Amino acid sequence: MGEFRLHDVRFFRYMPKAIHSIAHEQTTNRVAVSRSDGSIEVYSINDNWYQEKIICGDAGRSVEAMVWVGQRLFSAGLHGDIIEYDMTKLIPKYAVDSYGGAVWCMAVNSTQSSIAVGSEDGCVRLFEVTEEELSYSRAFKKQEERILSLSWHESGEVLVTGSCDNIRVWDVATGLPTLRIKVERLVRTRETIVWCVAILRDFTIVSGDSLGKTRFWNGKHGTLIQSHHCHKADVLSLCVSKDETLVWTAGVDPKVIRFEKVAGKEEGSRGSWVRHNVANRHTHDVRALVMTGEYVVSGGVDMTLVAMPVGKLGKQSRNILPFPQRKLVHVAQTARRLLFQYQTRLELWQLGSTAAVSGMPDGRLPITQQPVSLLDLKTKNMKQIVCSAVSGCGTWVAYGDVQHVRLFHLPKEEGVKVLQRVRCLPIDLQPAHHMVFTHDASKLVIATNQGAVQMLHVDAVHPVLVHTFLPPKGSVHPTTISALTVSSDSQWITAAHLDCSVHVYDIKTRKHQCSLPKHPSPVSALTFHPTEPWLMVVHASQQFFEYNVSESRYTDWSRNVQRQGLHQEWLKRSEVVTQAAYNPANPTQILLQDQRMFCVIDKNKKLPKLGSTFYSREKLMKLDPAVREENRHAFAVCRGYRALLHLSFLEDGAELVAVERPIKAVTDKLPPTLSQKRFGT
Repeated sequence: MGEFRLHDVRFFRYMPKAIHSIAHEQTTNRVAVSRSDGSIEVYSINDNWYQEKIICGDAGRSVEAMVWVGQRLFSAGLHGDIIEYDMTKLIPKYAVDSYGGAVWCMAVNSTQSSIAVGSEDGCVRLFEVTEEELSYSRAFKKQEERILSLSWHESGEVLVTGSCDNIRVWDVATGLPTLRIKVERLVRTRETIVWCVAILRDFTIVSGDSLGKTRFWNGKHGTLIQSHHCHKADVLSLCVSKDETLVWTAGVDPKVIRFEKVAGKEEGSRGSWVRHNVANRHTHDVRALVMTGEYVVSGGVDMTLVAMPVGKLGKQSRNILPFPQRKLVHVAQTARRLLFQYQTRLELWQLGSTAAVSGMPDGRLPITQQPVSLLDLKTKNMKQIVCSAVSGCGTWVAYGDVQHVRLFHLPKEEGVKVLQRVRCLPIDLQPAHHMVFTHDASKLVIATNQGAVQMLHVDAVHPVLVHTFLPPKGSVHPTTISALTVSSDSQWITAAHLDCSVHVYDIKTRKHQCSLPKHPSPVSALTFHPTEPWLMVVHASQQFFEYNVSESRYTDWSRNVQRQGLHQEWLKRSEVVTQAAYNPANPTQILLQDQRMFCVIDKNKKLPKLGSTFYSREKLMKLDPAVREENRHAFAVCRGYRALLHLSFLEDGAELVAVERPIKAVTDKLPPTLSQKRFGT
């Protein structure tokens, strides 16, 4: 693996946001997760929970509820609009007024032809889903209380709603209530809020309320079948399995409780619901709960997305860290500077330094110069940042929001510390999803929100749009670009798309060079060899390939890896590789990093044999020297990180920069949890 001086950076104060709602798309097995800042993240469950897309939020937009209609995503919130999103550009496509003020809940019927919306004014409204847009259909009879929860019956003819003190069953055809269920109050002057409801095929209604009770009702007669007081505070969310034999509930006390339906002794009886088990996967309120088939997915105030397996499927629970899988940290390798990307601002830092040349393994070197903050740049009107970049020399900074690209120049002159904004950018420059400067800092390469790649000649006075690379003609339609990289000799650009295609463009000839063979899993990381035209491509499935772009073929080493196969321990890892890099001083070493570990692959060493023990660096160092050498292989894995946001080499290859955001630093800023009496306290 070799020795490296490591900059352990922990002053990146990124703060994730709480989860408000989760929606599952059954056809492609994806989940959309909304957060308190209005942003939406889309994860592909089949691709190792790869974070495919992030839709930036807006200061005036909240997302309290979401539904999928096929591949189309709709959301609604306290701003009173229903929004459909452009899933290629990752921006709102259009907005429709709810005509009832703030929207608290939303659900789509089984045929996905109609969306029901529960509003602040106490009215349920139906919207018809057409191919082009969402159109208002009609409103149900108004009630006094706001609609806080609703659920469709599978037939599409009945709808159930929950509000303060009441559960109502509605006839969809007439828009009138057919049944009203009065929910008890614990205190006469305090309302009982029905936060969540669901109606099963046999017309059993399941409700969760502010008393901490999960109740099962007869939806035809309005009688109470069972009541379980399992939560110590409000029940905020519930979900039902596809066969409707399992129900999960969660709320303010961060427990996720499962209820199982037990068949009755007599034929034709409804059976009873029994509390089966309790899962404590969260530390704070659980606001959202969704059943995906294989997993029960939950999220809330503690910001972590938790996927718990259903039944005995041989799967493990997954804790998806709340940090984006896209790049939030950029390194100016020559200038030794770091650019931190927050939601609405950027920070530029000068790395610290040490005079010590060497030290003890895993020891700390004395710092002679502390890190220095050089820049704190806030966006206009608090718009969220989609992507950012810093040049290798550290004098150019760029970022993009959903509408514009911004370019700034920080002069090198001694004593000049004024940041200059480049105002005369070309009007044909499109909004960006990814951006990167070329190694010589002469050009800014942008992956646009329309699936194209644009190349901007950087100049403080008159920047020029040099060329726009379009995907080859064989592509059916433009798809979102998920990764972008430029070679160190500024000759090649590579863009990876979410349809799993990877295209290489020649900067000098301004033509499409080649397209890599398609892999069934999307690309999660890209990087070029520092001296050769070799491209390292890492997929969400943990597979990786090295490709010679000038000869349009895999390298000999990559073919050998494919022939032998990767070790099972590597392939069954739960985290997606987010960063890849070659060691500039020793290009036979390849660095791969995810949010919990990093691995240095030495191409000169043998690959681990299939079926053999896959030792990490920590376990390998504990072995006897003779056994250690015998079991040493090409993969040097270093675990022990809980939230590793960035890891890369500096220009000389002798130093690494690791940016970690300790989870404890995040959780310490969360609001207090529900106070519970514990034994012995």
